[in-house]
Amino acid sequence: MVMEAENSFIDAVVDLYRAKDWRSIVLLNEHSNNEAALRLLWVWPSLENVEFIRRTLCESNLSGMISIGCGCGLLEWILQEATGFKVFGIEVNEEWWISKYSNPKFIPHLYPTAEEPNPVLNPNFALLFCYFNDGQAFKEYVDRYEGCLIVIIGPGEGRGTHTDPEPFKPDFGIYSRWNLLSFQEVKTTKDFIAVYQRQQ
Repeated sequence: MVMEAENSFIDAVVDLYRAKDWRSIVLLNEHSNNEAALRLLWVWPSLENVEFIRRTLCESNLSGMISIGCGCGLLEWILQEATGFKVFGIEVNEEWWISKYSNPKFIPHLYPTAEEPNPVLNPNFALLFCYFNDGQAFKEYVDRYEGCLIVIIGPGEGRGTHTDPEPFKPDFGIYSRWNLLSFQEVKTTKDFIAVYQRQQ
């Protein structure tokens, strides 16, 4: 019964995706406590959150976002459709994402390969880490990134979940040149969107 409900929810999301109705997808999970929703998104944004990210990209004069560890890419697709900015996703486990067991994919993935282990990080794009959980990989991406904006989405204090980096205590490395620019809570979930800007 639970599996049927989850599949029904995912089917509804896919139908709205095909109709390019990102707004209805955002409104579909108003309370962020739906187990099926967690199969698609760790963090389900509000319309206000989407506007916060759009405004941040505009104010920073950027062309889009590169999401590291994008999962199925639903969040990234919502942001792309809602903001008009291009959003790319990078994932490492290509075998999983092309298997019959994976969730549906909402954006194309870029995969590191033996020939090209480090996908190009366009400095005109912000870096996005949403519920990322590999502090060493985070620092490696930051070290290679020459742009000006990093967005970290994850749990705040008391949320009861863990990420690495955390939105308010990221380890940028010993030569950190990043300052917290702005932040916004994701609805009332104790998840936060934290925006960091490179020091001039």
